[in-house]
This record gives sequence, C-alpha cells and structure tokens, in this order.
Amino acid sequence: MKPVVTALVLATLVIVPSAFANDTSQPMRPLAAEAFPLPVPHYLAQIIGDAAKQYRLDPNLLAAMAFRESRFDANAVSRRGAQGVMQLMPRTARALGVDNAFDPRQNVFAGARYVRTLLDRFNGDVDKTLAAYNAGPELVAKAGPNATEEAVHYVAAIKQFYRDAVRAL
Repeated sequence: MKPVVTALVLATLVIVPSAFANDTSQPMRPLAAEAFPLPVPHYLAQIIGDAAKQYRLDPNLLAAMAFRESRFDANAVSRRGAQGVMQLMPRTARALGVDNAFDPRQNVFAGARYVRTLLDRFNGDVDKTLAAYNAGPELVAKAGPNATEEAVHYVAAIKQFYRDAVRAL
C-alpha cells in the first residue's frame, strides 16, 4: 500500500509544462479567484485574465505568481527594489516598455509577457521559467532551476498555489 501512496503523492507534485501555457485550440482555463490565500481583487482578476489570454498563459499561474510576488498589492516594493503586482525590477520593467510599474495593467501585462518569453526560451520548462523569473534567466541558463535556494522555494510556492487553484475549479 505504501508504494501506491508514494506514487500518488509524487504524481500530484508534478505539473505538466503544457498546463501553464494555454493551447490556442483549447478554451482558456478560468481563474479560480477565490482559491488563493487572499482572493484576487476583481479589478486584478480581469487584468490577469486579459494578460493570460494575450500571452497564452494559464491565468492561475499568473495569479499564483502575483500572490507570491506582492500578495496582489499594486504598490508593493521589495527590499531589492522590485515593484508592483508582479514585482518587476525597474530595469526589466523598462525593457518591457513599462512607463509606470505601479499601474496594475502595465505591470501584469509586462510580467505575463516576460513569463511567455521565459517559457519560450526554456522550451516550456516551467521550473526553469519560474526560477528564471525569480533569480534571472542567465543564472538559470547556467545553473538550472536550482540556481539559488530562494529560487527553489519560489518555484515550490508558485506550483503549490497553482495546484490549489486548479483543484478549486
């Protein structure tokens, strides 16, 4: 019985990369706005949905990242200087064309665009994509998704929020 339980637990910990990227031939998965530790604010749920659709991402992935990054706070600033809902570093925000990192729409759309770019760069590898969002793509390209301890914890947290949201649908 124990091997079966272990296999089931391990199976629930694996997320298929395609689950994060919406296939344009399939309908987009809805956002489980109430499934996060804090509900996604209505205005932000709409923005997340729009950005997910434009960049072919699962809105629950973007919401999981937004919760982990800022707890859905458009005015959040990290100790390292990351800003807004998706906690964009000023240099990254500028490179993505963001004029105001505290504008939720600009921030979420830029974050979604960056996630799509990372998914494409890492051939759909979700762990590398999430680690690169946290630790930087060059470091992850060299060292892999376990590039930093913080990145390892970040990836695990995002995947757990995502799983909880998908289960709630």
